[in-house]
Amino acid sequence: MDVEEASAKGADAGAAAPSVSLDPWKYQAWVRSLQRKMLAAEDDAARLSLAAQLCAAYAETAANLAMDPHDWHIYLGVSLAQQRSSGADMDALLALHEQSTQDYLDMGLFVRCATLRVILFALHTGVEVPLYGDDAARGPATDLVHSWTGLQWAPRVDAHGAYISAEELGALVPNVRDAALADVLGEEATRSALRALYARCAWHVEESARVWDVYLAFEQALLASERTEARVDAVLQTYTARLRVPHRTLDATFQAFSSFVTAHLPADAYEETLAAANKHQAASARMWQEREAYEDAVAHPEATLETHWVPYLSWETHHLKRLRVAKDKTLLATEEELAQTLYRRAIARFARFPRARNAAEEAEYHTQPPTAELERAWKKRGGRKSHKMLAREESEARVELRARLAPAETLWLDYAALVGGPYAEEAALMHVCTSGVRSLPSSGRLWALYLRSLVRFQHADAQVDTAYERALHGGVVAEVGGGAALIALLQARIDAERALATWHAAMEQGVPVEEVQLVANLDRFMQVYERLVRALGIAAELPPEERDAQLTLEKYTVDWVQRAVRALFAVDAEAAGSLHPLAEQVWDAALQQQPNNANAYLEAALYWKQRDDDRRARQLFRTGAGKHGVENKGPLLAAWVTFEHERGSVQDVDYAEMRSKIEEERIWRAWYSQMQRGAEAPSGGAPSGGAAAPVPSTEGPAEAVPTGAPAAPAAAGPAASTGSKRKVEETMEVDAGAPVADAGASDATDATKKGRTAPPEAPARDREYSSVIASRLPADVTADEVRAFFRECGAILEIAGPRTVAERTEEGEETSAALVEFADRAAAGAAHTRTLKRVRGFEVLVSPSQQCTLYVTNFPPDADDAAIRERFGRYGAIFDVRWPSRKFMHSRRFCYVQYVQPAYAQAALAEHGAHWHGDHPLSVLLSNPAHRKQRTDANANDKELFVSGLPRGATAEELRALFEAHAPVRDVRMPQRPDGKSRGIAFLDFATPLDARRAMHATNGAAFHGRTLAVVLAQAGRHGRPEASPDTGRHARSVRVAGLPPDAQEALIQQAVEKALGPGSVKRVFWTPGREPHGELCDSLVEFNDEATAGRALLGASATYGDAYPLTFEAHAPRRHEASESFVPRAARAARGRGTFAPRAAHTATEAPAPTRPKGQDQFREMLRRGPPK
Repeated sequence: MDVEEASAKGADAGAAAPSVSLDPWKYQAWVRSLQRKMLAAEDDAARLSLAAQLCAAYAETAANLAMDPHDWHIYLGVSLAQQRSSGADMDALLALHEQSTQDYLDMGLFVRCATLRVILFALHTGVEVPLYGDDAARGPATDLVHSWTGLQWAPRVDAHGAYISAEELGALVPNVRDAALADVLGEEATRSALRALYARCAWHVEESARVWDVYLAFEQALLASERTEARVDAVLQTYTARLRVPHRTLDATFQAFSSFVTAHLPADAYEETLAAANKHQAASARMWQEREAYEDAVAHPEATLETHWVPYLSWETHHLKRLRVAKDKTLLATEEELAQTLYRRAIARFARFPRARNAAEEAEYHTQPPTAELERAWKKRGGRKSHKMLAREESEARVELRARLAPAETLWLDYAALVGGPYAEEAALMHVCTSGVRSLPSSGRLWALYLRSLVRFQHADAQVDTAYERALHGGVVAEVGGGAALIALLQARIDAERALATWHAAMEQGVPVEEVQLVANLDRFMQVYERLVRALGIAAELPPEERDAQLTLEKYTVDWVQRAVRALFAVDAEAAGSLHPLAEQVWDAALQQQPNNANAYLEAALYWKQRDDDRRARQLFRTGAGKHGVENKGPLLAAWVTFEHERGSVQDVDYAEMRSKIEEERIWRAWYSQMQRGAEAPSGGAPSGGAAAPVPSTEGPAEAVPTGAPAAPAAAGPAASTGSKRKVEETMEVDAGAPVADAGASDATDATKKGRTAPPEAPARDREYSSVIASRLPADVTADEVRAFFRECGAILEIAGPRTVAERTEEGEETSAALVEFADRAAAGAAHTRTLKRVRGFEVLVSPSQQCTLYVTNFPPDADDAAIRERFGRYGAIFDVRWPSRKFMHSRRFCYVQYVQPAYAQAALAEHGAHWHGDHPLSVLLSNPAHRKQRTDANANDKELFVSGLPRGATAEELRALFEAHAPVRDVRMPQRPDGKSRGIAFLDFATPLDARRAMHATNGAAFHGRTLAVVLAQAGRHGRPEASPDTGRHARSVRVAGLPPDAQEALIQQAVEKALGPGSVKRVFWTPGREPHGELCDSLVEFNDEATAGRALLGASATYGDAYPLTFEAHAPRRHEASESFVPRAARAARGRGTFAPRAAHTATEAPAPTRPKGQDQFREMLRRGPPK
């Protein structure tokens, strides 16, 4: 009978579950069915007959899986209750308690094991050991066994897991005083067991004291019963062991140690003993101080993995890695133990296999005793269902588990990475691997790590086979983990087969492993090939939606065959040629199994291209491109076009490009159609409970483009500067105070509020996820050195910095940091592997940019850059503070604070909800690039683009050529200066809104003659302004501010000027990011609210940008061409007088002339005396 039958037929079957099953839910159902029968039994005799079957079920579960601590407590209680009727087996009883502490670092089980040892010792020897203090400290007694099984005789435990009564245990173990048990229950055996038990949990800095208290009570009781030098020394060792561990009550421990030394050691040994102990205490105190804030955070009952534990784990991991390469390794062993124990603590809390598909079902049913009332209510709630329907629901529940299991799997893999490495100890890494697959048997990646570790440490081939077969036939890897988990397992088994075959060949040939060419031996080649074919057969049994779209095993197999062909070709060309069909069969099968997978056609075509069979390759390209139902044809079409350019005729090239163009048009039109449907959707009310709005992105374009659209070729050159990013930010609206959690609900609510469905979004330039921050660089490092440091990671688009930051090395040396943007996410991921590498002796830390950035809003209106840096700088070194443009919305009050390390950003989250000046509760959240709210362009002319950042010498023909590559251009208008050169802006008209948007996404941020272009819809963000006549006094209120750095921010210019001339004095700042500076500094035009303020500025106001750039104010002389009609977009001219904003005020012949502007300082003084006009 298997587990399924046992769970269905109940405990009366009396059979054990087969070891092949690794499904926790089936074991859980088996155990619960027995508990249900025990609760329904009429008397204890009937329950005891079922108790043996329950213990057998628990034993079978524990032999194959990591059992939950809750189940272990019931198992231990039931096994002790059995002792009364069947006789005590002391060795089995002690071994079972030891086994309970192996799976998870649950301190309740450790305390239970320790108190059992001490109580049995006390009963055996008659030495009284006072284990307990007051009843309040012990907490209420719990009787899980009676609640879950109905048994009356199981011993009770307190809230911490300690056995409450020695009398209860003595009644269950009547032979405890047998002299033959001295080797098991005597003084030395008990001391050895307690020391080993405490050693395994000592580095749990918060709760290990519970086990240490039991250990200390045992040693002190022995000393009280008979004083000997050995027992005094044993107590001293107990205290010394505790003083080496950082913990919250370290001072109290040292005081107790001091009192013991005073009472039991001679006076001449007091000072020396305390001096030695003080060194341990001081080191432990420093380590505790480093961790105290983290420990306070994770100690909260509602602490979460992502918010509270991950920052602690990240800090601990980084701290340990630094110590591993440091010269002083005095405390390295202690830090290793602390780091590993922290991961064990997190795993015990967050990385267990769930009992149910969701937390609600788990709390309502699976964590409640299976009483008859509960079972009836639960069955009634589910309704009557057929076996087929129940099986389908269970299968769906297992799929739903994947999202809950992903963080647990990551936690285990991170723990293995911490323990592993080039110099990993076999015992430690193998313990992590075995514990991991016992805890999460559905994780293919953990099983893969286990198999590779077995091979790495040269375990027997049979052990590798056994582990693989257990995983493959356990019923959870593919069923729960899915196709990705199964592929990882199969790939690891092939890796193991190849490694084992290589090792055996090296042994046979008597050569090093590195010199073995496995593919040159046909027998060895076929050994691995057969394993590959078996793996492909197993993967083919997956449901179609679970199959590997990336064709990992297929590519692995074909590569293996091609390597053999190349190796044999020089020796026997005919034999080598006979292997080709092996690879051909792989691609034929892939196309048959996944007929709608574009990757299958692409890889098969590339294979035939490599074989120089152009006909077959072209046929596959055409078939895949023309087949209906094939998704994401972009890479296939791009490869086809490249293939035809390399090998095809002119007609072939034209045909491939035509098909590529058709597909591109189809994708764009589908996206635009969906976008239009979303805009026409009927309005709906916000759902009850209103989810919070999303956090805006820190940077990047605000428009959405179709996800499947082929990427348009961008002009070569550097990426947009930081200033350019701010320019793009002007097209974004901000919804302040938006939490990061529950993105789906947030998006849904936001869409409902707007009354339309949001269009699909795809990245045009993935700045957020393609950037990293490199910190702890030398203070004088150059951008070229940073570029060289990351040269092997991928294409670098831009480097911001390096700039000196407020972070020093342990030796007190200044450091700098740099923001590095790569061309794609893969390169940014590769950059993370450079962390802890060195630049001129400085150990560099590489961190994801988005994890270092906070979105901060709701600060006081008078808070400036310096105030933000002062408040948030106390949490760690700040790389940059970025402010939004206020050109179109003056009330925007938020900023982005970017730290050099994620840990600093996590620490600064403590400011969320804190009050600034009592009236402003801050909103401080991790910036989430995926959640952005866009400014609406409802009143824009969707066919016209506004282009800024053009070089002075640009021509309309050159600009047209750039945009024509992406969509037909109807007209190009470039406003000219009096000297005939471009003013750096242009307006382009397109035939359709779709063409305009396509061109905008293809060119925004592109490089053009060494300048970075900013491309937006001509009227984006300028709707809804009140009607106003042209402002002819604007020039009189405007002043030119000189002395600015090229990377200045518009908002910071405004802050610097308002600090000198008063809050609210600036109406608008006209600053062009990335403009060409005059020399090394730039200037900007600032418009004030009135002419008097402009006059005060010109009379000698003192202002400074940042701490290093003194500013000067110069009079602004308006030019005649600034009033020219030609500088206004066509849409703006058509809408003049109806509230539409134009870049320049347009004047007509009927307009009143502007008032005469004061001339010279005397007239300015007179104007100041009169004050502003009434």
